[in-house]
Amino acid sequence: MLTDLRILVVDDDPSVLEVLETYLTRKGFRVACAGGGLEGLAALEEGPYDLVLSDIQMAGCDGYALLRAARERAPGCAIILMTAYDERYPLSAALEAGADGYLSKPFSLAKFSLIFERAFWSALSRQDWWLAHDDGRREGIHA
Repeated sequence: MLTDLRILVVDDDPSVLEVLETYLTRKGFRVACAGGGLEGLAALEEGPYDLVLSDIQMAGCDGYALLRAARERAPGCAIILMTAYDERYPLSAALEAGADGYLSKPFSLAKFSLIFERAFWSALSRQDWWLAHDDGRREGIHA
């Protein structure tokens, strides 16, 4: 798995933020957390991020609005949407909106890891990811 990735986790549930931040930090990633969609939008302005994990249902700015903003500001960024309401927000809608991955809550860390890696490798296969990471802002990604 690649390390030295910048990851933004956006969720209005503090326990989800804590679990994902701890897990991803232990894996060697640089993690920023935002407690809701509006905080997530502000964090995107401070980016760049290689991957965004966002809850879908949040007050003020939902995960779909955050996804659209991330695609505008960082087109190469991988995006995973999460929800506890998968009947209301189905996988097909998330993928049609442009998400690279989708998680139904609650989820195990094993399932999270699998979706996380798939989403990142999927984004890595897109030309827009390489264009976004070839502008001299970063020293590179280390394997």
